[in-house]
Amino acid sequence: MDALGNFVDPHQIFALALRYLVEKRGWTGLVVKTVSTTMMVDRLAARYGLELKETPVGFNHIADYMLANEVLIGGEESGGLSIKGHIPEGDGILMGLLLLEILADAGVPLHELIADVQRQAGPTCYTRADLRLRHPVNKAEMVKCLIDGAPASIGGQGVRSVETLDGVKYRLADDGWLLIRPSGTEPVLRVYAEAPTHDEVKALLGFGQKVAEGV
Repeated sequence: MDALGNFVDPHQIFALALRYLVEKRGWTGLVVKTVSTTMMVDRLAARYGLELKETPVGFNHIADYMLANEVLIGGEESGGLSIKGHIPEGDGILMGLLLLEILADAGVPLHELIADVQRQAGPTCYTRADLRLRHPVNKAEMVKCLIDGAPASIGGQGVRSVETLDGVKYRLADDGWLLIRPSGTEPVLRVYAEAPTHDEVKALLGFGQKVAEGV
């Protein structure tokens, strides 16, 4: 939480940490994120001329890169983050200490830092929902249905591409995206959405809910 009572999510912390490590510490290296993580990381990596790799959900995929490459920072939507020179595993204590360092260096409240990185790499709004299905589904068959039935647009934004790194991700014309991941172990559809506005995120989540209701 920031001083205004706003929840600060892992996407925002990832973006702040990446910016600080490059601009203040002068670090370089590979940036690794999972498919369900914010586009702010992509935009910052492009701004700094850093190579970006996207992985399936799960820090183990990020760890593989950290063990084999010089990774500046790696992180995922659920909050797992680690940096160069540290263990290849998400470490909340490390990131908490790094966030304190970022705040001390900036000399401004956290909400001002968040607003600044949103101006630089946003705007972004994000949500996630785990939707219960009426019965178990075959993950591979569900993914195929989502690909075959890909819409031309969602929430008024054209679907620019359809990706299948982990589940099905619809990338939209305005850089928003919707990721739908059927669980392989329980009757749950995991829906992740990011867009420039709260209204668009709501529309994306609504599309995911309709998919779940139709299963």
